[in-house]
Amino acid sequence: MKKFLTFLCLTLITTLLLAQEQEKDISQDKIIKAMQSELDRSMKKLSKLDPQIYFLSYLMESNKSASVVSSLGKNAYIFTSQSFSADVDARAGSRKMDNTRKIKSIDYSSASTNTLINGYIPSDKQIKNMLWILTEDAATAAQENFMKVKTNSLTAAKRVDDSDDFSAKMKPESYYAPIEDTPLLSSYTLNQMAERLDSFTALFKQEDFIITSSAVYSVNLKNKYFVNSEGTQTVQGQILGRISYNINTRNKDGMLMERNNSYDFTTPDEIPSNEKIIKDIKKSIQELKALQNAEPAEPFHGPVILKNRATGVFFHEILGHRVEGHRQKDDDFGQTFTNKINQQVIAPLISVYDNATMKYFNNIPLRGYYAYDDEGVKSQNVALIEKGILKSFLMGRSPIKGFAQSNGHGRKQAGYRPVSRMGITLVEADHTVTYDTLYKMLKDEIQTQKKPYGLIIDDISGGFTMLDTSNPQSFKVKPLLVYKVYPDDRPDEIIRGADIVGTPLTSFNKIIAAADDYAVFNGSCGAESGWVPVSAIAPSVLISELEVEKVQKSYDNLPILPPPPAEKLSKGDNK
Repeated sequence: MKKFLTFLCLTLITTLLLAQEQEKDISQDKIIKAMQSELDRSMKKLSKLDPQIYFLSYLMESNKSASVVSSLGKNAYIFTSQSFSADVDARAGSRKMDNTRKIKSIDYSSASTNTLINGYIPSDKQIKNMLWILTEDAATAAQENFMKVKTNSLTAAKRVDDSDDFSAKMKPESYYAPIEDTPLLSSYTLNQMAERLDSFTALFKQEDFIITSSAVYSVNLKNKYFVNSEGTQTVQGQILGRISYNINTRNKDGMLMERNNSYDFTTPDEIPSNEKIIKDIKKSIQELKALQNAEPAEPFHGPVILKNRATGVFFHEILGHRVEGHRQKDDDFGQTFTNKINQQVIAPLISVYDNATMKYFNNIPLRGYYAYDDEGVKSQNVALIEKGILKSFLMGRSPIKGFAQSNGHGRKQAGYRPVSRMGITLVEADHTVTYDTLYKMLKDEIQTQKKPYGLIIDDISGGFTMLDTSNPQSFKVKPLLVYKVYPDDRPDEIIRGADIVGTPLTSFNKIIAAADDYAVFNGSCGAESGWVPVSAIAPSVLISELEVEKVQKSYDNLPILPPPPAEKLSKGDNK
């Protein structure tokens, strides 16, 4: 017992010391000190105005970035940059009704004020002067917009959801995890990557059917500094590194086809080997050649397998934006799921979570990770759908009926006001089979439905979904690689020019099986609060009915002149 108590005391002392260290660090950070000082000074005056500024927040970002670009097998070029930006968000009126309420004459998504300084981190005095100017502009704009909102509310029709415009005051948070530097941005690394990328694009140059090609190494080191008038202070750093390549060609009928790949990392040890990337490049070249010679897709309705990464993109595009909380009280929003809490919205086989606290999945870094969102709220794992039943929405600090508080999903790009957004979307299946079994189930489904063939969607570039009531509540997703599967022993056949179309409620309820081959999609998502990094983790799924249509035709022909003759590789190069 004595040893246990001693261990417990040491643990408590260590915990207290770590807490004190973190608090000491954040209190001594010169940027946070300058931000907090100016915020306190501003609120003393602004809170006494009529209409009052009842809430104020500052978000500042320092960015160091570098890119290496190669396109023709030699002379890769290197870009480096450094910037520092500041956003000021001022709210006038009250939590019940403030200047951010959406009315026709106000673009509520844009931040009130934003500035960008290129090349350096400002001094304490410069930060205070910058914030002073921006706060003045933000407060004035907030007051003017609040008066418009107040006037509009007197004559506007009753809103579908009359929830407050801003959530109740939250407990102050303190978090300090900046990143000072990374070898990924060093001159040595950039020069090494230039040589590696040139070796990759030399492979593309050997193929005369490839029209354009490139390989890119990019790294961004970002530190976000946040303070608000409720007492929250957070500093969090993030490194986003990526190697990517892209190749494209055109068919004789004008259709553009492409293959690409990307590899995400946060440390040098996570960068894939040359052998791995070259193997993938050669596979992509073969796929692009097959696509150029492939038959065009015909309109189709029947059974389809979405491969794992494609499933992730599919759910992100079609489900993700429809479960963002702030949209549920927007009268212009289609509200596909607004009134369906505790109802089945997807096949019972499927559960969906959004968990931005995950840094890795199967040793792959997740771009959607963050410790605190852009409103200073700790990220959380949110159970959106459990066994097909809708349970929750992604919430920022804009309350909706039945969900009064944020669950850590208020996100934004610099220059925009945060709204609820996806982070890391995890699609889970209650029961899974091997991919080989799923493939056999596809063939069985083709025979059961008496279809001539089914499809495998191997890769998806992205897509769009219509959300406003002025448009049909439909979606279009753009596959890059599609295979036709026959019910007999004929080999799978690659086809080109297919778009997936449909409506969410119908498509999601047609999922009948899932594989155990979970994989990661890392990307960026654009919406009214700008572009934010996101991830999705999903298995391959079998959908009994999905509709495919032809892509829009291009009228561009193949180049009149062939590309310049390729230089022969030296013996042993790129093997």
